[in-house]
Amino acid sequence: MILFFDRSVGVTIPRVLVSLKLPVQVEYHQNWFPYHEPDDKWLPLVGGRGWTVIGHDSKYHLLPNELLALRQYSMGCFYLWGAEATRWQKMRVLALAYDNIVEAESRAKRPFIFRVDRRGKLRPVPIP
Repeated sequence: MILFFDRSVGVTIPRVLVSLKLPVQVEYHQNWFPYHEPDDKWLPLVGGRGWTVIGHDSKYHLLPNELLALRQYSMGCFYLWGAEATRWQKMRVLALAYDNIVEAESRAKRPFIFRVDRRGKLRPVPIP
């Protein structure tokens, strides 16, 4: 499994996760794409690689081009709580959710989206 953090998460958290040598590969937007690359441009590339997206942007299932990419590439996506939170709060939520994310990634039928709440719990988001 490869977790891809979109630009909304920033670079600090993915870099820390890389340094922790998790049993999953971690990639992040700024390492692959220009910062302002539109979502409908990078989602198909990430989806084509089979990577799972983690980010704060919680509207992929509502936008036509993004929704098309999610479906076409059978993507997995997690909407992480805390867009306005501190890095520590975001990291804490991600740590609480990590096992749930790994389990959902291995069991959920693609495409899927889960919302990660501030306690690390996952809730499925219906994909229209």
